[in-house]
Amino acid sequence: MAEVTGVEALHWNPAGVVGARKRQVAFSHLNYIADVAMNSFGATMKVKGDIALGVSAKVLNVGKIYVTTEDNPDGTGETTSPTFSVFGVTYSHQLIDRVSFGATIKYLNEWIKRETAQGMAFDFGFQYAPGFKGIRFGMTLRNFGSGIRFDGPDLDHNIRLPGADPQSRNRSTRTVLSQSELPTSLELAASFDLYNTKMNRFVWTLAFRNNNMSEDEYQTGAEYAINDMLFLRGGYARAPKAKATPSGFGKQFIFGPTFGVGVRLPVSASALAVDYSQSFNDIFTDSKFLTVRFDF
Repeated sequence: MAEVTGVEALHWNPAGVVGARKRQVAFSHLNYIADVAMNSFGATMKVKGDIALGVSAKVLNVGKIYVTTEDNPDGTGETTSPTFSVFGVTYSHQLIDRVSFGATIKYLNEWIKRETAQGMAFDFGFQYAPGFKGIRFGMTLRNFGSGIRFDGPDLDHNIRLPGADPQSRNRSTRTVLSQSELPTSLELAASFDLYNTKMNRFVWTLAFRNNNMSEDEYQTGAEYAINDMLFLRGGYARAPKAKATPSGFGKQFIFGPTFGVGVRLPVSASALAVDYSQSFNDIFTDSKFLTVRFDF
């Protein structure tokens, strides 16, 4: 988050988008927990030497869920596949040689059966490189917005209003759901070049994330780059308090260490990069993340 640049910065820190020297396009697929999958797309380009723009899209598919009712607790035979989508436009500006700023405006759309919810959210980010031994700092505020509310025809009911004449007809009413708060987070990070030569580079990152809807997280990660072609990565994140929960899972934070590898291959004046990572999970199957990026 402190040193991320280019198309990857669309998610982690929009301030880093301007750090890429070329145009970039990336496609990603994430196999998340419990058969949940997410596909994402991003593209960035510089419009000036100190200004860059980007667009992004993410679609999260929860998979098939069996529909149950009070009369049919074992299922009605129907299934539904909730889908959650986010579309963003990013502006990134190199304010001075050591400081960059970025902002993303996002359109949110969530769909469950015939109910939908739409809203807007913003991401803001800063990066600062003091120019001392490869130290960099970053700050990101994600999903800043007013929240969203579901609405749709499945919330309609045909009932007799309280106190109405018994001979009167039923009236059509709609249940109004309460607004759902967005999962906002504030992240602070720092990265350090522990080793940096023309052929090899070893980077270490520390981060703290404050979440409004879950436990805060401490994160650390490292990357070893060989000739800017082969990348070996590892990371670990943990909530500060791990304790028993009513669900019996035993921990509030279920993710363990993460490992990854990346390859970047020059193609004429362009480059093709493929990255794979895997996050170990205490309860569900491990999460697997694959990204293909093209620099041109």
